[in-house]
Amino acid sequence: MALEAIKSIKDAEQKAADKITMTIEGSKDILKKSEVEGEAQYKNVLDAARAETKKIIENAKEEGRISSEPIFESGKIEVESILNLDSERFNMAVSTVVERIVKNNGNS
Repeated sequence: MALEAIKSIKDAEQKAADKITMTIEGSKDILKKSEVEGEAQYKNVLDAARAETKKIIENAKEEGRISSEPIFESGKIEVESILNLDSERFNMAVSTVVERIVKNNGNS
C-alpha cells in the first residue's frame, strides 16, 4: 500500500508538472499572439493617422487654391489692362515718368 501511495503521489506530481509546462507554453503562445495583434493594431492606427493627415493636407491645399482664385483672377485682369494700354496712354505714362526722373535728378 505504501508503494501504491508513493506511485500515486509521483503520478500526481508528474501530472502537475505536465500541466505547469502546458500552462507556460500556452502563456508564451498567448503572449506571441498578443504581440502580433498589438503590432497589427499599431500599424492600422498608424496607417489611419497617415491617411487622415494626407486628407487634411489635401483639403488645406484645395481651400487655399479656392481662396486664392479671386485674387489671382483680379491680378490677371490688372495685368491684362496694363498690357492692353493704348499707345497714346503708354507714351504719356512714359513721358510722365521720364519727366519726373529728369526733373528730380536734374540730368537734363
